[in-house]
Amino acid sequence: MQQIVIDAPAGQLSAELTRRGIAADAKVHVVVELLEDESLPMAALAEAGRAHDWLADEPDLYSDADLVERAS
Repeated sequence: MQQIVIDAPAGQLSAELTRRGIAADAKVHVVVELLEDESLPMAALAEAGRAHDWLADEPDLYSDADLVERAS
């Protein structure tokens, strides 16, 4: 199975597939991810998408006691 990623406006998707050599009658599996605000930094996107929420349930691996030398 061939996989491609296309960043294009929805109205230009057919033209972009044609430009890449995909036949008009080819069966395709499409996953749509809306890019509403592309100006957000990756950390803000991860936070908005709750990608790191699972970390709240994880134990802390290190504490201040693990420091070799404290910053002054």
